[in-house]
Amino acid sequence: MMSMDAIKQVTDSEAQAREIKAQAQAQAQTLLAQARKDAQAALEQAKKDAQAQVKALMERTEAQAGEELQKTLAGFDAQCQALKDRAGEHMDQAAALIVGRVVKS
Repeated sequence: MMSMDAIKQVTDSEAQAREIKAQAQAQAQTLLAQARKDAQAALEQAKKDAQAQVKALMERTEAQAGEELQKTLAGFDAQCQALKDRAGEHMDQAAALIVGRVVKS
């Protein structure tokens, strides 16, 4: 049979093992909670970073589109002015033709 000291030593060892197991479980829960918190923070930061990148891309794209629009409008203005200039060159001929037809009538 086991002596009382041996039984007490086994009982103490079992109690110590339960305490170590409880501490390990508590530590695991704490680590898991921190990992979840860190993951959520990383996800939120990634979302913010992505939104900032999208905003910057949209601003660049809008600026480029505005520049292209201005270039296109400037080209149209030049074409319109060229048409007006050519029409102005023929205005005297058109007026003379109209006057000539009215006078002949």
